[in-house]
Amino acid sequence: MNKVFHLVSIEVSYKQEPFTLIKDLFVPIENVATIQASAIVSEGVSRVRNALINGDYQSYDWDTGYTCHQIGSGGIVVQLNQPYYIGSMR
Repeated sequence: MNKVFHLVSIEVSYKQEPFTLIKDLFVPIENVATIQASAIVSEGVSRVRNALINGDYQSYDWDTGYTCHQIGSGGIVVQLNQPYYIGSMR
């Protein structure tokens, strides 16, 4: 179709801290599934937006503190801001 590529804007982050790569993927040393790390919940249901990644893991009741999905239909998907090597989740 259109053979022209036009870049409108670009953002670049730079850190001076050392980091580890495994198979060309960044190995994080902190929680990357947070709002502060620019993660989003792209699939799942919660009464409070981003309840799964807002960092509040102590407030949990019928209205807040969780994300769910219907068994057999869909899932819970957290989209991170870049590809990472994830060694554990809890």
